[in-house]
Amino acid sequence: MKRILTSFFFGVLVAGTAIGVIAYSRGVRLNMQTKTVDTTGILSASSYPDKASLYIDGKLVSATSASLSLVPGWYNVKIAKDGYQPWEKRIRVQGEVVSLADALLVPINPSGIRPLTITGVSYPSLSNSLDRVAFLTPPELATASSSIVLNSGIYVLDLKNGPLGSRSDPRLIYPIPTGREGLIPKITWSPDDKEILYTQTRSDKNKDTIVTAVRIEVDSGTPSSQDVTLTVTDVREIWKIEAEDKKQTSLMALPNGLKNFLATNSANLSFSPNENKILYLASNSASLSPIISPPLPGSNSTPETRTVLPNNYYVYDRKEDRNYFLTDQKTVPHPGSLKWYNDSKNIVIVENDTIYIVEYDGTNKRAIYAGPFEDSIIYPWGSGGKIVIMTNLNKQKASSNLYEIDLR
Repeated sequence: MKRILTSFFFGVLVAGTAIGVIAYSRGVRLNMQTKTVDTTGILSASSYPDKASLYIDGKLVSATSASLSLVPGWYNVKIAKDGYQPWEKRIRVQGEVVSLADALLVPINPSGIRPLTITGVSYPSLSNSLDRVAFLTPPELATASSSIVLNSGIYVLDLKNGPLGSRSDPRLIYPIPTGREGLIPKITWSPDDKEILYTQTRSDKNKDTIVTAVRIEVDSGTPSSQDVTLTVTDVREIWKIEAEDKKQTSLMALPNGLKNFLATNSANLSFSPNENKILYLASNSASLSPIISPPLPGSNSTPETRTVLPNNYYVYDRKEDRNYFLTDQKTVPHPGSLKWYNDSKNIVIVENDTIYIVEYDGTNKRAIYAGPFEDSIIYPWGSGGKIVIMTNLNKQKASSNLYEIDLR
């Protein structure tokens, strides 16, 4: 009998300990002052870069990469680090739920603007995967410097770091012969980013005439091209169908309610790099019905907007079924002036001749560059930590170049 009682009490002790550990992990705490058991929530705070100061309601409480137990309620959370613009958000903490404060910190003064090209860039075109840019160096720029031996043509630049953090140089994929003055060039990526269509067009009084069209393989060891002047319409139609199929494949993965809403009431869809969020321009007034009911606990507490208005940009979060107003088309007329940052949580925006970065829910809008640059030509660096702009820092020289702005 004694052995049975010992085993029983030992089992009760193990079970009680397990229940206590589970309750503690879910935010249950013993209040020694009131002699009661209170339910708390967890605020998990992180930042990039890390080791930033964490303020709760104006009080310094910790550094980032920390989890705090808090009484359920609304809190003003601030994450700050010397040399960086502060990040602030009002966050709701719920009992037995983990709420996130994940801050991308942007330098007050970016560390510098460094050239990616030095020989002149015209008609840049960003790949669909957002990690490469193709551009044209025309003959007049190629011969502008006697100190640089350069071939005119189409170049491709990788917007990502090498194995040891190195940066690749632009590589020539198609030399362009001289004697084509007066023609308007255009570079178009194939939907799979394996090819480029290079066309030269002459503008007549009432119509545009394609003079030459070349289909170029991007990743071949040696320049490989095919003249498709006579079949350029067919090439464009095939690529259009492939792009539409690719878009429909992404849309098919969405719930029917969301898919129908976007198909009817939106334009200029842009999926985040991880495809968990969708940036879109509303084309009609409409209401987005709940997809997930009841709402997920611990989801982003920033107020959302389920009723959309035309000519406004919104971001929909697929994981949390939340929809946020971002900006309007009057403020940002060109959809190309909005680009996803590589972390899928922030968006780079050109507004009033200034480049900003803003969270997908419209909070924490911070300026990152206000110097001269070509409007709408902004490319987030594929590996993160930088953006790429096109500008002319030498006013005495006619050509512009690509430059990187370091945000680390």
